[in-house]
Amino acid sequence: MIFLDGVGIGPPDPAFNPFCFSQRGIFNSVSNRLPAGGRRFLLDALLATPGLPQSASGQTAIYTGINAAQLIGKHLFGFPNQILRRLLAGESVFAKLQAAGFSCRFINAFRPIFFTTPQLFTHLSMSATTEMNRAARLPFSTLKQVRKLQAIYHDFTNSSLIEMGFDLPFFSPQQAARILVGQSSQYDLLLYEYFLTDVAGHSQDMTMAKREVVNVEELLWELIALLDFNCTTLVVVSDHGNLEDLRTKSHTYNPAFLAIWGKGNAGSFHSLLDVAPFILKLLN
Repeated sequence: MIFLDGVGIGPPDPAFNPFCFSQRGIFNSVSNRLPAGGRRFLLDALLATPGLPQSASGQTAIYTGINAAQLIGKHLFGFPNQILRRLLAGESVFAKLQAAGFSCRFINAFRPIFFTTPQLFTHLSMSATTEMNRAARLPFSTLKQVRKLQAIYHDFTNSSLIEMGFDLPFFSPQQAARILVGQSSQYDLLLYEYFLTDVAGHSQDMTMAKREVVNVEELLWELIALLDFNCTTLVVVSDHGNLEDLRTKSHTYNPAFLAIWGKGNAGSFHSLLDVAPFILKLLN
């Protein structure tokens, strides 16, 4: 499962939509059919709640299948509050799969400060994915595992870490994809979170946005080429629109992006609430 922050499906206008410059036909498909037998779905991110869709409530809805925005009466930006953290602790795909005897892994690596100064993070809010992993008491990956090709950073190229002085190799999208594929065979559910797409959307910088489209699409293209869809399903999902419309610095009302390769992609998906039940049904 690849989570992409801030990827919506909007009007195909190259003046403001960087997905028009997609080179592999994944993000700029004119139909819901994708390369290699994949299917695209448009997910309602509004969830019958007024206001612009936001990350904390949208991601919680994806991971639990519960309408988090309605539960708290609004779309919540940033990080989950106490109510949503409790929801993630008891109702997430990680929590339910572990209880049923399945193995899960959040493959994003964290910097050393995350491990050497734990008191900073005891009460500090983090992304829904991180909170879900923490509540499930699953280990977090380290930069040492990145060097061993067992994990990848949220910036899978490692460029930002290298600029900060960390001794790490640069990964191409193809190299990062090979790490994901190598690790996926060891777990029932492998999850990777990528949020530079949302950062690029907020920047309104077309050059940066086009670079993100190409990088992510090359990562997915390599995954499609390497995975055996007879035994593996690839789910790529986002929480709300943003990057598809650089006319605005904020999120959008556009449908969120979902693409599935492998078993189960002939089903029906209408909103963020359909993702978690699909994963649970597929594995159980």
